[in-house]
Amino acid sequence: MKDKINLLEDVAPASNELGAIAEAAQRAQVLRNEIDELTQQLKEKEQRLKSLTEQEMPDLMQELNVKNFTLTDGSKVSLVDIVSASIPSAGAIEKAKGDNREELYERQQQCFDWLRGNGGGELIKSNVEVQFGKGEDNSCTEFKKELRDKKIFYRDSMGVHPQSLKAFITECFGRGINVPSDIFKLYTGQKVQIRRP
Repeated sequence: MKDKINLLEDVAPASNELGAIAEAAQRAQVLRNEIDELTQQLKEKEQRLKSLTEQEMPDLMQELNVKNFTLTDGSKVSLVDIVSASIPSAGAIEKAKGDNREELYERQQQCFDWLRGNGGGELIKSNVEVQFGKGEDNSCTEFKKELRDKKIFYRDSMGVHPQSLKAFITECFGRGINVPSDIFKLYTGQKVQIRRP
């Protein structure tokens, strides 16, 4: 008795459709494997490019005191400053477990407090969500009507758009304001940009 059935060999000739399906499934598997391999190659190449443009080339350009130059094909190569910062999102806090959740929440509040105290409070987007329990349907309906009448929409969450945060932190650096790197998880460095003609 056979353990495996090879549809291409074992199915009667009248069942060509099953053989065609099996053949198509095998081609799909080959394509999936090729895509997985190419995806892995892409990740490796992106990592090598990042290393080249954020480590090797900036180091060489600083060593030679070169800020920018042009390649023979007309591409412009320049050394630029980069800044990245983050604030834990409501979603990240919600997904966290135990002490990590509390730490993320505390860090988020510290970031918001710092922004408010340093002229960045307008970056914070606030939403409020109201929940009603069982048997509070009438109260809920009345409350929704009040909100609609006042054109107010509620959902509880706060956040800052990453690009707005980056721009604000960069501006703070430009004004000489000390930004707490621990709560914003700051990263500053340099990167080489290559602009094609």
